[in-house]
Amino acid sequence: MTPFQDAAVAFAEFCETIARLRHPVDGCPWDLQQNHHTLRRYMIEEAYEAARVMAGADKDPKDSRELCEELGDVLLQVVLNAQVAADRNGFKISDVIKSIDAKMRRRHPHVFGSDEQRQQRGMESIKSNWEVIKSDEKKNKNVHGEVEGIFHGIKGYPSTIEAFEIGKKAAKIKFDWNSPSEVLAKLLSEVEELKEEWEKGDRQALLAELGDIYFSLAQFARHMGVDPEVTALDGNRKFLDRFSKVESLARERGIKIPEADQATLEQLWEQAKQESRK
Repeated sequence: MTPFQDAAVAFAEFCETIARLRHPVDGCPWDLQQNHHTLRRYMIEEAYEAARVMAGADKDPKDSRELCEELGDVLLQVVLNAQVAADRNGFKISDVIKSIDAKMRRRHPHVFGSDEQRQQRGMESIKSNWEVIKSDEKKNKNVHGEVEGIFHGIKGYPSTIEAFEIGKKAAKIKFDWNSPSEVLAKLLSEVEELKEEWEKGDRQALLAELGDIYFSLAQFARHMGVDPEVTALDGNRKFLDRFSKVESLARERGIKIPEADQATLEQLWEQAKQESRK
């Protein structure tokens, strides 16, 4: 049995498992209560969990094994949502697979196209063709001929990714800063405005300025050529790793974290910080 045949058998068995969980009589009560709306949070959570582990999966065998499990959780959400749709006489999991397979073949003419198309393998040519193909796909979807705004289609992303995508589209129409230093200056000015609103005590204005800071920070990340969502996840992981060291130091000293005062925690944090630099 080839790896693809093995995968086909395993996938078919998994789909049968999910279908059984959704059986109207003998299925699981929890699974039967789910719909696309209730499953949204789980799709996001599982994707984030997988992304977190992916950060170290290339270097750490432990993370690689954990990634295998997390990808399974993501696959569960795909198959479960497809089963929900099928139960309502909508699309089936086979439609999902055929749709993405057709899209990947359509968007990679340099691999699946004619002899002439397969000769165009330069990165610039690939990117250019990709954008043209995506544009054509959107035209085909818009059968009613509605006029779409510049930022049409940017929705459903986590907030930092959405800000990143907004910035990318704005850059295409030259409505953007010219350099990272300009964005940094904007970010710092937004922080000053936040400080002013904090001193005034106007909560609504304060929240508005806070939103401006998040947006500007995402644009600064974009100009620096980094993904703000991945960077934020890395920052979270850095904190958690360092706090794990704090807990280790606390155990060595017989300190119970929930009972420790702020000064003790700060001292442990600084020690953990110093040791992480060695």
